Amino acid sequence: MKTIFFILLGIIYLLLANAIDIIIVQQLFFIIGVALVGIGSVRYLKARSITLQRLADRREAIEAEITAIPHTQCTISNDFLNALLLNEHTNRLILAQREALDEALKITEIPFKKIYEVAIVEDEAMVRKAKNYLISSSLLGEAEEPDEEDTVSQLSLKLVVDHLADPIIEYIFMENSDHPMARDEDDYVEALELCEQWFQKISVIIKRHELERVPIQHWQ
Repeated sequence: MKTIFFILLGIIYLLLANAIDIIIVQQLFFIIGVALVGIGSVRYLKARSITLQRLADRREAIEAEITAIPHTQCTISNDFLNALLLNEHTNRLILAQREALDEALKITEIPFKKIYEVAIVEDEAMVRKAKNYLISSSLLGEAEEPDEEDTVSQLSLKLVVDHLADPIIEYIFMENSDHPMARDEDDYVEALELCEQWFQKISVIIKRHELERVPIQHWQ
């Protein structure tokens, strides 16, 4: 509040300096106005710098918290609210999520063998899918042809897992509903490339465990 007060008071003095015809008073008011605006601006920049530094420190601590989770591969969202991890030593997929930076991290661990389907989803339309074909039905439905729209608001991976509380989990790689991204924008291209990399990783995991479950028929 003091910062705003200094700036507003300085503007008032500058306006008065412009309205007064007495040169000495005009100069005095101008100097006072400039000084007050300067003080207010310096206070604002200092406060903003402290806020940004605290935010950077908080994000660094959050990133350290996520990377402390045992894993072999990891991707973290730009807002540090979500992370997708693989631990190939324990054969588990880990989803770490929080609603806000000051909230506790919620961690969901899924054994590789309990991942049944994975799909790339653009704006609620499933464009690529891989599943364990030993399971006949699908909770995600069938893949569709990519939308002809030139922009995308959301890009995510959806997974069907053997987890009764959350049988369908989603990891969002890109979301911008207010300003959808063009498909040729660098940010979208990078998000899609990363999404496809994780789709391929999880597809391999599903196929690997699908092969392990193939029944062996014995000749009699």
